[in-house]
Amino acid sequence: MSSMGTIGDRILLHFKLRELLLVSLIIFTPIVMQSKAVWAADPLLERGQKLFKKCVHCHTYQKGQNHRIGPNLHGMFGRKAGAIADYEYSDAWKNANFVWSGATLDTYLKSPRNMIPGNRMPFDGLSRPADRRALIAYMRTIVSEQE
Repeated sequence: MSSMGTIGDRILLHFKLRELLLVSLIIFTPIVMQSKAVWAADPLLERGQKLFKKCVHCHTYQKGQNHRIGPNLHGMFGRKAGAIADYEYSDAWKNANFVWSGATLDTYLKSPRNMIPGNRMPFDGLSRPADRRALIAYMRTIVSEQE
């Protein structure tokens, strides 16, 4: 019987520790991207974060990260499109003549192929203005040069 008590005590301790860990994670862990907290209390940023998950398949966004299929997005606002020196852009992007801003990103996200004909990016765009607004707001929190 004493060995059953020992096993039972171990199982009980195991579940108590798991419960304590879970409670700690819920209380102390904000959703963090690049040292900037995005709290679930802001539905705009929460929606933007969900939409951004489509972007990270091809893009990195933290300073110093290597490019993936697409270029690293860090510092994109205020930068000329197609202008990262160590990334090999398509001719369509090399000939792009605009600077990234909230407005240009909104236009691009609405219809990438219309804004940049010949663009190789396999993304059809976001038709809903609210989705574009949320994604842009979220991106400003994670790709900005200000830290």
